[in-house]
Amino acid sequence: MRRPLIAIFLLLTSSMPVWAETISSTQPVGASVEELLNLARRMNPELAASAAETDAAKARAEGADAFPDPKLQITLDEISKNNAGLPGRAAVYKYTLQQEIPGWGKREAKREIAEAESREVAGQQEDRTAEILMKIKTAYADYHRVHLTMDQTNDLIQVMRALVEFARFRYAQGMGLQLEATSAEAERGALSSELVRLEKERHRIRARLNALVNRPPDAPLVEHPHMRPMPSDAALNYETLLERVLAANPGMHMTQARLEAAQGESQLVAKDWLPDMEVGFGLVNRRNEEMRDGFEAMINVNLPLQIEWRKAREHEASAKKQAAHERLASVRLQLEAGLREAILSLEEARQVEQTSRDLLLPQARIAMQSSLKGYETGSAEAVTVLDAVQRVKKFQIDLVKAQFEQQVRLAEIERLIGGEL
Repeated sequence: MRRPLIAIFLLLTSSMPVWAETISSTQPVGASVEELLNLARRMNPELAASAAETDAAKARAEGADAFPDPKLQITLDEISKNNAGLPGRAAVYKYTLQQEIPGWGKREAKREIAEAESREVAGQQEDRTAEILMKIKTAYADYHRVHLTMDQTNDLIQVMRALVEFARFRYAQGMGLQLEATSAEAERGALSSELVRLEKERHRIRARLNALVNRPPDAPLVEHPHMRPMPSDAALNYETLLERVLAANPGMHMTQARLEAAQGESQLVAKDWLPDMEVGFGLVNRRNEEMRDGFEAMINVNLPLQIEWRKAREHEASAKKQAAHERLASVRLQLEAGLREAILSLEEARQVEQTSRDLLLPQARIAMQSSLKGYETGSAEAVTVLDAVQRVKKFQIDLVKAQFEQQVRLAEIERLIGGEL
């Protein structure tokens, strides 16, 4: 009875990952950007590869200070010749066990170098994770931008349809020109073409987002996503954010670890003047009954006489350390400038959004409705309505662009500080 139950259990457990993958590929995701970020952390193959490389580096560091493998040497000595003049029986058999012992402090230095290199690989993993998460945040905001623009374009198309109907009616009644109707129809056609372009762009962004979370390109996403709320002005304080950048930025972690590895290499090279040692202990087995078996011991010491070679290595290690110092300073300057630029750009986009949303766009919509009403009653020209529609379209584009710009800058800031804001 046990074997059928075990077989059923193994069948169910082996099919669970496939079932879970099917669910994730057929159900819409992306109701929030956090959902996509969590999916990427679990399913993105590039992040999985980076994590495996980090584990490999950690494992390499764990054994960096190990002693070299011992050597077993078997020696046949005093081999006699037989009657045919060929090698015969050996009179002495030696079994020697040898162990190499690195110079004082070399093992510790190698371990420190390997640990620093492991931290550098971990920093690379953090940096790659931050980059992919930033791409998801940016693409998600772009996806929202396209949907919002499509909704606004549809609203303008409805306005243009009304204008076309009014223009046709006025032309039929002899109160207007055919040019008014054709101009309105052309504008509506341009908006319809823009809608088609936006639809294709929506599919491209969806494929980009799905690739980042390891889903098929056409896997469904939530049709109307929501942009993330923007942080307050107090949360965008430059000095506070700079402290987080210097403490948690993956690029800083990588560069700092590279500097520590260079410092460790410099210390290891300095210890090259200390000789390595090899000790051995052997058993001597003599076939001659008149001579007793015995033991032997040995010590080999390398002589550090290649002075020019060691000086060259010291110069190389010193140059690497200096380069790492300069690179760390350069990375810090770039991070400071990047943070300042991102904050200023976000504040600029926020002001543009506020002006467009609270002043320009409401006034433009009032003017558009007023001109459309005036054209219906004969107190306004069709070109006035078309101009009003163009102004509304421009201010809508400015508004959506400013909102998208804020999302992009927020994602950049979060990548710089190595976490959520």
